[in-house]
Amino acid sequence: MKAIVVNYGVGNLFSVASSLRKVGFDVDIEAHPITTWGKYDLIVFPGVGTFKAVARYLRERIDILEDIREAGTYFLGICVGMQIMFEYGLEGGRRTGLSWLKGYVDRLKTSLKLPHIGWDRIYLAKDMGNSCITFNDINGSYVYFIHSYVAYPADNTIIYMVSHYGTTFPALIARGNIIGTQFHPEKSGRVGLAFLNTLYRWIRC
Repeated sequence: MKAIVVNYGVGNLFSVASSLRKVGFDVDIEAHPITTWGKYDLIVFPGVGTFKAVARYLRERIDILEDIREAGTYFLGICVGMQIMFEYGLEGGRRTGLSWLKGYVDRLKTSLKLPHIGWDRIYLAKDMGNSCITFNDINGSYVYFIHSYVAYPADNTIIYMVSHYGTTFPALIARGNIIGTQFHPEKSGRVGLAFLNTLYRWIRC
């Protein structure tokens, strides 16, 4: 299966691509040739950049992204790549997102120091209800976070895993052919690869 990691022009994307390759994806890293995005099974919005910068980049390409999503291509958003899927974010002022998911993005409401950097456990909030899509094997495992902002979904049924940092927040969300993680699978070692392997099986179902 083929995956594309979208290059917004910032950050090191090779660790994301490398992790995807380890679980079986044929991976390209691309920035501008959006007319070819439809040939991929998975499009990845990586966790680099600010909400403002990523929103500007993606909204300039919203029509083709909408067409590809409606055609059934899967999307994975990592950290800010997940946050941009919501209606708006408040990082550096209110910015419009893709509005694929109802809700917004704001600072993590915690008394602990921000940004939240390091390893914390993730826990199942609900079962995916599909034998191809289960995260039981990573329930209670440590994954890597680096963020100050989190998603506040309007519909809590899209939350499949949570984590805790002075408060509870969504760690993994999913709806239809969209999945997002607040943690970084490419920085989460064995657990990150287990997550990506589940994603690979999900797309093949």
